[in-house]
Amino acid sequence: MEGRLKIVLESSNYRLLKAIYNALYPETIQPPSTECRISQEIMDSKLVIFIECDRINLLRAVTNSYLGVISSLLESLEGIGIE
Repeated sequence: MEGRLKIVLESSNYRLLKAIYNALYPETIQPPSTECRISQEIMDSKLVIFIECDRINLLRAVTNSYLGVISSLLESLEGIGIE
């Protein structure tokens, strides 16, 4: 079963969106599985991440990984006073 997901992060802070984009970039250009396709783009004040996998369990795993990276990055930035 194939699955698709779109994650949209909105912020008026372009530097924050670019930091998240850059943190996820290595996994975007080389996904953890050949059965997944991942793309991301910054449009206006939004970072849009598209994840598509041939199997739903891979979609879940990749999504959890991406959300974990995003969460950790946001917590780190918040800890040093950048939001």
